[in-house]
Amino acid sequence: MMPFWAAALLFYLRARRGLGAADAFLAGAFASLAVLGKYWAVFLLAGMAVASVVGAGTKRFWRSPAPYVMAAGAAIVLTPHAIWLVTERGGASNDFVRTNVMAAESFGAALGGSAYYLLGVAAYAVGPLLLLAALRPNRVALADIVWPADDDRQQAVLLFAVPLVLPALVNLVLPYRLTPDWTFPNWPLLPIVLYASLALVISTTAVAAAGLIALALTLAALVAAPFIAYQKLRAGADPNRPSSHHVVEVAEQLTAQPPLLFWGSPELTGGLPFYLPNAQALEVSPLSPEGHAAIDVSGLLVACLKEDAPCEATAAALAGGASRSADVTYARSFLGLAGPPSLYRVTVVPRRPGK
Repeated sequence: MMPFWAAALLFYLRARRGLGAADAFLAGAFASLAVLGKYWAVFLLAGMAVASVVGAGTKRFWRSPAPYVMAAGAAIVLTPHAIWLVTERGGASNDFVRTNVMAAESFGAALGGSAYYLLGVAAYAVGPLLLLAALRPNRVALADIVWPADDDRQQAVLLFAVPLVLPALVNLVLPYRLTPDWTFPNWPLLPIVLYASLALVISTTAVAAAGLIALALTLAALVAAPFIAYQKLRAGADPNRPSSHHVVEVAEQLTAQPPLLFWGSPELTGGLPFYLPNAQALEVSPLSPEGHAAIDVSGLLVACLKEDAPCEATAAALAGGASRSADVTYARSFLGLAGPPSLYRVTVVPRRPGK
């Protein structure tokens, strides 16, 4: 997503200025490629949409073929994926978004999540903001940074600010798993936004100091990376990085006919839609009348961590008869290092269409 996002910004700004058809097409195409990398890039599309209707060159832009060629470029790239989403295979992405991204939260919790996100965004910008402070900008420079006089830099401000702020606002209406880490693709515009004003006096001493600090932090991160990786490896199961592929391998050993439903501990089932593209999450308890009816038609794959007592109890209640189970010990490893083993049970309840 990151290089595609940057390319979309570059070609959009070129198309806005020069109205070239090739630049416009590439802007739309790269924006859609960013969306294919991660749906988070819909906020890039929103930023481009807002920027396209603001500024001195708006009428000139919309009277040219550029916005329509841009839309065509985006549609050509994204249409196959949109078609895929409405087919049966698209259900895997839909299930993942519903079970791993969207969140059922109160407004207060969503507000707290948005505040945390914005604080994280501000924290990522601390270094560049400190450099700006070291340059001692006057009021004229600060005003020109907040809202520049020229159209090109106004566009840059909008393309930078809208994708950063809009996610926090959307979260208040549709709560979802929100993290400032996802803002990484948007940060290349920050130097343009902060330092491109002609009213800003650039101090070579301040810039040299900032460069040395950046180099030191980069080297420190490089040295720390393997130790951080080892700590994450030792942390064990992670619901955001589920061991779903291993669950499917075990299930395939238990049955030749994969179930069309799955249920269990999120650390194990979170990624199952991608390894069982025809399967869906069971939204009700497997022991409920609705659950029994769905299992009879579609079968059920249950994956439970040993420490997940409610899940284990449900799996035990489903065991017996034609059901088959396997106890598994699984540990992630990397470069000869291994994390703590995860103990879990996989149970496959076959379909019973005659019932």
